[in-house]
Amino acid sequence: MRSLWVGLKLALSHLWRAFRRRPPTIYQGVLTASGRVTLPYPHEKASVPENGHYRLYLFTEDCIGCDQCARICPVSCITIEKVKAPQTIRYTASGHPKKFYITRFDIDHALCCFCGLCTVVCPTDCLIMEPEYAYATADRNRLVYRFGECVGESAAE
Repeated sequence: MRSLWVGLKLALSHLWRAFRRRPPTIYQGVLTASGRVTLPYPHEKASVPENGHYRLYLFTEDCIGCDQCARICPVSCITIEKVKAPQTIRYTASGHPKKFYITRFDIDHALCCFCGLCTVVCPTDCLIMEPEYAYATADRNRLVYRFGECVGESAAE
């Protein structure tokens, strides 16, 4: 019985604080008179920190196919298939020679734990976490992001 009264007292104290007038605050450059901030979400998004862990994105033109990201991933959400080229294809932006055609590079965000280990070990910095946090869907197949240079018949060659 005592725990019921303690819980009721706590709930009423939170309710009382919610209805009290709060001091004006500045949120993302906007002065709010009541101190409460609500954003119309689909039209406006809150700013996110730059060092956060969000959705993975791959710059396929800079990927050398080293497979380090797939090996370090603790949940194996990265799948890479590559074909060795007969000679160096080109050089990446960081100066690494590109010797593989990346036929398949899939990232399954349904499995991803967003630890960021794959972005740390990437020698060419082609795998990044872009500041996008709103990609919820009811279909799990839409959470698999497919990157790759060769598709269809060119991959078969």
